[in-house]
Amino acid sequence: MSSYILVGRRKTDKRWWNDLVRACAVVGDAFEIHCWYDERAEITIARRFGQQIESGWHGGMVFRGRITREFLSFLTEMKKPDDIDIYNKMTPFFTIQFGDRLYSEHYGTEMTISPSVEDRRGGIERILNEMEHYGTVHRDLG
Repeated sequence: MSSYILVGRRKTDKRWWNDLVRACAVVGDAFEIHCWYDERAEITIARRFGQQIESGWHGGMVFRGRITREFLSFLTEMKKPDDIDIYNKMTPFFTIQFGDRLYSEHYGTEMTISPSVEDRRGGIERILNEMEHYGTVHRDLG
């Protein structure tokens, strides 16, 4: 079963995002971070954890690396971004792909959970149930 979350503006903390990353990300799996070209601070951070790769994306840069405990701690311990005028940002990165299990898009405001997380479904269901109060949650039962 895959699931999708679109977080609304009312959610003022990122605890749910942190919990979802902890539930889905696997140390050793590959990750990708996508940053727009003008996101200088974010690019510097992405370089700390991954290597820039060639991509067909003309708007920005893509970094790839392996998920480490340090990387997960950094993401889940950082505070929620303050610049939330356009997006209710949960992360400073436009896109983070955690292996083939979790996709954090539009600064963490759209999350797609792949069917490959069935082994962690109980914890994920708790997060999905909470998020139904703050946004749109879609569960693909097919």
